[in-house]
Amino acid sequence: MKLLIPALICNMLAFTSILPLFPTILNYYSKEGHRDWLYDISVKGLQSFQEAIGVPHSERYDKVFFGGFLGSLFSALQFISSPTLGSLSDIYGRRAIISLCCIVTFISYVNWLKADTFAYFVLARILGGLSKGNINVATAIVSDVYTPEDHPKGMALIGISYSLGFLIGPMIGAYFSTIASSTDSPFAAPAIFSIVLTVIEFAFLFFLPETLDLKEQKSLDDIKKTRKELITPKDLFQFTAVNAPQDKKKEMQKIGWIYFLFLFLYSGLEFTLPFLTHLRFDFDNMQQGKLYLFTGLLMLPIQGKYVRKTPIEKQKAVAEFGIACIIPAYLLVAVAQTPLVLYAGLFFYAIASATVVTSLTSLVHVIYPQNEKGVLAGIFRSLGCLARALGPVISSTFFWLLGATSCYIMGALLLIFPLILLKRLENPTAKKTV
Repeated sequence: MKLLIPALICNMLAFTSILPLFPTILNYYSKEGHRDWLYDISVKGLQSFQEAIGVPHSERYDKVFFGGFLGSLFSALQFISSPTLGSLSDIYGRRAIISLCCIVTFISYVNWLKADTFAYFVLARILGGLSKGNINVATAIVSDVYTPEDHPKGMALIGISYSLGFLIGPMIGAYFSTIASSTDSPFAAPAIFSIVLTVIEFAFLFFLPETLDLKEQKSLDDIKKTRKELITPKDLFQFTAVNAPQDKKKEMQKIGWIYFLFLFLYSGLEFTLPFLTHLRFDFDNMQQGKLYLFTGLLMLPIQGKYVRKTPIEKQKAVAEFGIACIIPAYLLVAVAQTPLVLYAGLFFYAIASATVVTSLTSLVHVIYPQNEKGVLAGIFRSLGCLARALGPVISSTFFWLLGATSCYIMGALLLIFPLILLKRLENPTAKKTV
């Protein structure tokens, strides 16, 4: 774990450096000289969609939909790759698969550096999405090293790497874009920064010890038998590929549905946030970066001091509290007409971001069979990727149709449903403490 955490921090710093840049990136590729066949096809498809639903053309809001499409594409590719990579780590070891992810990520950043057209940029995002299975492999490593009771401690360490990434990465990406030459790509410096960090990440992974117990190693034939079960949404929701008693699977399925519903709503609104601040407050890249800095500063102590030290039997209550916080967060963002109200909403948003995913992941791992760590990590991660694949594009469509305020209010109200489901769920740790 001593080498895994700095590797993940490097990974998250590189990944988050692009987040505040999306509105500016789409403006860049819409200009002559960078606009290409793929951008034109996308615009025509968007206009056809607008005509079909009776919405007038608006270039400012078109970029929100473009951004949602790219966010959904990235997560859809993670949805495809995550369970497979998690399962392969049960065969070839955690170190080999997470290193492979790092190499493909490096190639994606090199493509981003050279992306002078929209098609080239999309190619970079495709490679990046396929390589993001490293997080569920890291989750499997945590399961190898920690007992189920101590699992929240390991997951909190992964969460801390996320927080550090969101704390620093967006600010660095925004800073680089502000000092870039107007004649060159404004994203060359963030891309080079990401490339360097990925090389450092690989150096940490090179010395990472293998954590997979050889006695638990599975065969390739086992994975081939469950290939369909690792990709089909129905099988994923039913946790079909996990070798566990039916009553245990039912517990996993309930947590899986809560996890999916929460991330579907959360990710959609999360992805449109930079566009909301760009359109409503005219925030530039640096101001966008400060939003991530603020949330990262709050998430870091919550995960390090609160989530990590909370015993497993209380993780359900932590997840409930986190979902309860995201509802006022998005209501405040919806009505915010001043930065002060916006930041008040982000305060609650940071609490939810630091708690819900980590706690739900720990809960589902309490009931998993010991020899299915990679498979379970891949399935659970893939459910999250499916939610993130659908959330941004659907949320962007409603943002576009209804406007930011109505979209966020509707999302906040819908988040009540996963909260109710979680409150009605029997604590899966209760049987362990009897």
